[in-house]
Amino acid sequence: MRGFVDRIADGVAVIVLEGGGRAYLPVAGLPSDAQAGGVVEVTVTSVGSMPADEVADLIERLQSGEHHHHE
Repeated sequence: MRGFVDRIADGVAVIVLEGGGRAYLPVAGLPSDAQAGGVVEVTVTSVGSMPADEVADLIERLQSGEHHHHE
C-alpha cells in the first residue's frame, strides 16, 4: 500500500496510509531518498507466529521505546 510521509521526528517517520491509518517506522527503515512530503510504498509480510511470552516481551520492549530486536 502507498503512504504519505507526514513528518519525521526523533528518528521516526509518521506515514499516513492510503487506506486509512498511520504507520510509525524508524528512519533507518526508509529508502535513503525518502523525506517528509514524499510518497512511499509500504509492504507488510507475515512471518508466522510467536509464543505468547515472546509476544509479551516484544510489546513491552516497544512500549518502553526500545526498537531494536535482540536475540
